[in-house]
Order: sequence, then C-alpha cells, then structure tokens
Amino acid sequence: MSGRTPRFGGTHNTLDGGVRGPVIQAGRIDELHQHVAAGPPRPLEVPSPPADFVNHEAAVGWVRGLLDPDAPPRVVVWEGPLGIGKSSLLRKIAYATESHFTGGQLTFEYGRGVQEDSAAALAQFLRSLGVAKEALPADPGDWPGEYRTRTRGLRLLVVVEGAWEPAQVRALIPSGPGSLVLVSGDGPDLGELTIDAQARIRDLEPLQDGAARTLLGKLADRDLSAEDPAAVARLLEVCGGLPLALVLVAAQLARMGPGGAGSLAARVRDARTGLRAIGDGRGNLSLVFQDAYGQLSSGAAGLYRALGVWPGPDLDRSVVGAVGEEGLVDELVAANLITHDGHGALRFRHELIRAHARERVEDEEGEERGGWLRRMLDAYMTALGHAELLVRGPRLRVVDLDALLDGTEDPFAGSAERARVWLLRQRATLMAVVLGSHDAGLWGHTWRLAELASALYLDQRFVHDWAVTGETGADAARMAGEAAAEARLSSLVSRPLRDLARDGKGRERARARITRALELVEPVDDELLRGSVWEFYGRYLEQEDPEGAIAAFDRSLGHNKASDAPESERGAALALLFRGGALATAGRTEQAVADIEAALGALLALPQGPDRRMAARARVMLGRACADAGRDRDAAGVLSEALEELTSQGLGYYAAEAHAEVADVLGRLGDPRGRREHLERARDLYLDAGSPRARALTRTLEDESEEG
Repeated sequence: MSGRTPRFGGTHNTLDGGVRGPVIQAGRIDELHQHVAAGPPRPLEVPSPPADFVNHEAAVGWVRGLLDPDAPPRVVVWEGPLGIGKSSLLRKIAYATESHFTGGQLTFEYGRGVQEDSAAALAQFLRSLGVAKEALPADPGDWPGEYRTRTRGLRLLVVVEGAWEPAQVRALIPSGPGSLVLVSGDGPDLGELTIDAQARIRDLEPLQDGAARTLLGKLADRDLSAEDPAAVARLLEVCGGLPLALVLVAAQLARMGPGGAGSLAARVRDARTGLRAIGDGRGNLSLVFQDAYGQLSSGAAGLYRALGVWPGPDLDRSVVGAVGEEGLVDELVAANLITHDGHGALRFRHELIRAHARERVEDEEGEERGGWLRRMLDAYMTALGHAELLVRGPRLRVVDLDALLDGTEDPFAGSAERARVWLLRQRATLMAVVLGSHDAGLWGHTWRLAELASALYLDQRFVHDWAVTGETGADAARMAGEAAAEARLSSLVSRPLRDLARDGKGRERARARITRALELVEPVDDELLRGSVWEFYGRYLEQEDPEGAIAAFDRSLGHNKASDAPESERGAALALLFRGGALATAGRTEQAVADIEAALGALLALPQGPDRRMAARARVMLGRACADAGRDRDAAGVLSEALEELTSQGLGYYAAEAHAEVADVLGRLGDPRGRREHLERARDLYLDAGSPRARALTRTLEDESEEG
C-alpha cells in the first residue's frame, strides 16, 4: 500500500444512535480520513546525455522550436547510420527540454527477437504512470485506451529507440497536448509515420571536423594541438564524424599518452581486415574496432570474444567470471568497449561493438563458442536459481535446485528483496538467454532457464515476456524428451496466453498448451506436478465453464493429497480455495463458503509457515461468498479481518476490492453512510494503485451524491 494511504485497522459501527435499521458491529473501523491521491512521482526515465556531448546544437534548437504546450502531440524520427550518436542526441534533447514536459519522460527500447511487441512498452509505461501490476487491465487489448486516458492531461516526452515498424511507435503516442515522441531510426521503415502521425523525419549528420576534433580532445582528456596535425587529421578522417568511432580512438590516445596520434594513425592506415566496413562512406568503423581490439592483452581479447557470445544485453558478474578473470574487465572498460550500467552489471558500449566481438569469435575460434556459451549459461542459471529460491521459497519446480545450487555462493546474501530487484533488472536478459539457448540447440538450458524465469513473471505481470519464454521453454523440453518439464511449462504458460487471448485463435493457443500438459502429466510419477497441472486447467476453465473447473480442482485436490511432498499441503489448500471460487461462480454458495473457510484454515497452518498473502485474499473471497449466500453479517466480519491483514501487508489494491465488497454489504443492510465511506476508501486505494476502477467508483459516488 502507498505510504500516502491512511491505514485501516478494522471496522466499527459508523452509525450514530439515531439511525434506524440494521446495525453491524464487526470489530472496529478507524476514523476515516479525507484522502487526496498525490499521484505517482513524475517519471524521468531518459538517461542523462554524455558529459562530453558536442555539436548538434542546431538539432536541439530545432526541437525547441517545435514545443508548444497547446499543440497536438508531435512525432520526430531521427535517422542516420549506426554509431552516429542518435541515442546521445535524444538524451541531450530530453535533458535540455525537461522543464517543458511537466508530465515527465518515458522511454522504451525495442529489440529484434526480444522486445518486439508494443504491449510490453505500454505495460511499462502504465506502471511508470502509477498503475500497480495488480491494477493493469486484465485484457492487454485495453492497454492502449488506458494509456491514452492516462496521458490526456499530461505533457510528456516519450523516447523510443530500436523501433522498425510504425505500429511500434503509434501505440506509444500520448494524447496530452504539448507532448513529443522522439524516435531513433536506422532506416526508411518508419517513413509511413509521416502520413498518419504527421511525423517529421530528420537526418542526423556526422559531426563536422571542428566538432569531431573537440570531442576527440575531450574524450582523450588532452589538448590535441601538440599532436602531429596530419596524424590527427587521418584519425578524424577514419572516424568519419561518427561519435562511436571517436570514443574508441580517444580511448587509445588516452592509453598511449602524448605523441601517440602518429603511431595510432599509422596502425589504422596499414590495417588490413576482412571485416565488412560499418558506417557511412566517410568512415570505416571496422578499422577502429580492429585497432582497439588489437591493442588488448591476450586475456582481455579472449574475454572480449567470449562476452560477444552472450545473448543478453546485460553482462552479469556471474557471466564474466565464467569465462575470464574479473581484473580483465578493467582493460575492456578503459578501451571503451565495455561500460558499467549503473547497477553493477556490464554491457557492450554499442551493439556494433558486440557484433564485432561475435565476428572475432567466428573468424578466430568458432569451435570455442559453444563451450563459452555453456559456461556462461551455467553460471547465470546458478544466480537465477538462487534468486528464484529466495523469491518463491519452497514451491513446486521441475528444475533440481538442490543439485544446481550445491556448493555455490548465494550472490544475494539471503535477501529476497535484493533477489527481486535483480530479477526486475534482468527482465530483458532473461528473455534473451532463453531464446539464445534455444537458437543454439541447448534444450536443457532453455527449459531450465524458462522455468526459473517464471519467478519474475509470477511476481510481476509481464505477460508477453512470460508467454514467449514459456512457450520456448516448453518446446525445448519436448525436444529434450523431458515430459515433466514440458507439462510444467505448458501449464504455466497457459496463464499469460489466456490473458493475451484477444480472439479465438489466441484462446486456442492457451487451450492447446494446457491440454498438452494434461496429456503429458498423466504417466509422470509426480502427484504434486499432476495436482499443479490440474489446478492450472481449472483456472483456465473457471470463467467460461465453472462446473468443469470444479471437476478440475477436484482432481488437483486429490493429487495433492496423494503426494507426500512438503509443498503438497499448500497445493491442496490452493485447489480448495479455487474450487470455492468456482463453486461461487456456479451459484453453489454454501459449498463455496465451506471450501474457502477450509482453505483459509489450511493456508494459515502450513508446515512451512502461514501464507499470509493468500490467506488475506482468501478472506476477501470468503466475504464475497458469504454475501452471495445472503449472510451479510458474516460477510462484514470476514471482510473486516481481510482489511486488517491486507493493510498490514501493504496490499492496497486487494484492500480496495475488500472495501468495495464491504460497501455492497452495508448498502444491503441499510447503511448508506457506511457504504459511501467504504466506497471512498476503495476509490482512494484504487487511485493509489492507478487502477481504472477508480474512475468508475468516482462516477458512482458522484451519481449517488446527485441522487441524495
């Protein structure tokens, strides 16, 4: 729950002695407060520009001239070759115009084969704008409308990198007047935006000689006037005004010291390489890359090649340690080939540098590539396993964590919060390593990584990431002949696929996965896994076929009871709880109440300790079921307990649901004042969570005020 939310510790009778009609006494209700939602912090997501940014003042000034607080949202696409500095320019513009964008800054980077769907960007943006993960609309098809609604009164800057399809940009255009979308493009694919989004297309030119010389001197941290003028001119000619080339050449000059320009120019002039030239006609980045690479020690060069094999954008310390010595990283950083990301991880300074490292592997020692990749994946999987165990605790999993983690050191020092933060930062890398393992034919690594990655997806609503990694992992498990793993992953992935099912074809994908899991799990000698698959099948059916869901939860309950695994008691409690929910949906309310009461007791008496989060949610379900059964007084008491527990755990979104349930109960019992107070609390908590439901409750309260 937000720290701005008044705490709710229970319920009391809100009616005074003169009120006629039913009166509820169900604990106590703290004094209700007038709540004004402060809203989320203003997002400022665009990184700062490089301190040594030079030139392009005209480009920044041109954008300033476009800014108009009353104009419709504008789109500007900056085009130019890779390495020309588009990202730095966009960051400079964001920095220089920050005061204009009173709503803040949002940014997203697409990646081919990794982050391709605009829905992932919309989910990130909505959460940045204050929508809690629980409050995201269940149907991703509603996210574009919710984004337009939330940005209607905001003056936003949106920076989009890596887009190659117009639809990836269109979906992210905010609706607030005065907003601006800046896009970096590497080719003509985005030209269609000039028609429907009235986008401006601008070419970013390479730096002129004067600006390039200034930047080279800044980066090398010395006055170049003492160097051989012809040598400096040659270096500038080779760099062709591309900032990326200048960065690498400056690193060499800094290491060589005064007088080094002559020998460096000679090396570049005499270089012979079979690599293709990268850049425009005035530059040859391959020469610069090759020279920087050629000056590395043999150990650092080997590490550079090995890291080029890694499929993810971030280079975790565990990955580096698997293929080289930690001290060699400093040499790569000094050469401006690798950079720190600000959170302890590393990454290549530019994708072109990563591409060069991969080419060096192919040309020099392609046979070693597979060995490097396996060692890095093994090390990363160990770190991921520690994070998964800390975040999820003792739960069903097919991956043998005992064997994976035996004798290894926990990088998170037992902190679940540190592990959770790490998982969030690894989001893009998790998908990339699953896909990269699959592309390499490493089926065992693929499915294990996919299952462990679900620790992030079960905790956060990254449904597209979950769907991609889950299906990839399930397919890899099938290739590896691992029926239990395929069943586990197929059942897990049915959840995000169901969420993403916008049409019959989408629903069929979810159904195909969960039915495949049912087929696979029957001959598997694992009652706990069987129980889990049947639970997921029940949850797949519960809205459209509650009677079928009840039967599925019956099967799940039976399998869990037949298992002697410690986790089976929690599995049985969840099967009972969800069966109660399905019974309520089917209108069998008294049976629903009995099941949910039994599940609540079981969740509080688990041998590994009470599951307070699920118990609190069970209380809300129980209150709803009691109300459906006409037992409003019981419902009020149960919901009061649920509110206390949800508040103590900071689960504001679920507390809002409970307040709304209490409001309905009080309305039926003839307490309009109490109903309104709980509706107001629900609205305020929904506002804190950024839920669209706040708007509906606001309208309800306004309508009732007019009627009153």
